[in-house]
Amino acid sequence: MAGITINNVHINHGEYKLKGRVYRASGDDPKPSAIICHGYPGDTKNMDLAEELALNGYNVLVFYYMGAWGSEGTYRFRNLTPSAKSALDWLVEQPYIDPKRVALISHSMGAVPLTNLMSEDKRVKTGVLMSPASDLSLWMAEGVVDTIFEGFTSMSVGKLAMEDLDEYKADMIAAGTNLNPMDKVDFITAPLMVIVGSKDDITTPKDCKALYEKATSDKEWVLTEGADHSYTEHRLPLQKSVLDWLNRKL
Repeated sequence: MAGITINNVHINHGEYKLKGRVYRASGDDPKPSAIICHGYPGDTKNMDLAEELALNGYNVLVFYYMGAWGSEGTYRFRNLTPSAKSALDWLVEQPYIDPKRVALISHSMGAVPLTNLMSEDKRVKTGVLMSPASDLSLWMAEGVVDTIFEGFTSMSVGKLAMEDLDEYKADMIAAGTNLNPMDKVDFITAPLMVIVGSKDDITTPKDCKALYEKATSDKEWVLTEGADHSYTEHRLPLQKSVLDWLNRKL
């Protein structure tokens, strides 16, 4: 099998720089490509997925949102979609990219930038929602907000630049109203695949199915039997499902 090349890159995002890594398929001719939007706080990198896609002829950009994992600036939920847009703007300008064949792939909280960006930006030709955070309005239920915020902040230490925690909490709550994937998905016209593990207890099959059912575009539902939220022991089935979808839709 032909080799791939892997390069670290910096993406312009206003006055800031976002960190990223490009997995390039063999050959210099423009190729179909994908951008991976990581979840919260980004522990699951999906580098193996990026590598597998590159080995099968796709260029892949893995990037980190503003304030995440060494990208400059402060992490806020309102910055996720603008960060993804900057990644898309950067990628389509690269000579090895076919700008008419670009996909977005998200994991978990990455559903926020994917659904928000794809609901407005027609440059994205297909999307893959892996274990998507589906209905953020559930964060605002009585007795839930404080627990979620405490969990988010503890998970983020050393990974996200949170800064003012009171403002961070307000931003998180606002995301439940303004950035909710459940309110954006039916504005997407490009094909979508939703994939979730049957044993996912974070973004449950029930919640993911509700997001899938709200989508109105060409779509496909994939339930990976036995998989947890990170597909810990089901990475190969995950890779196969994503690759099969891109081969058909991109």
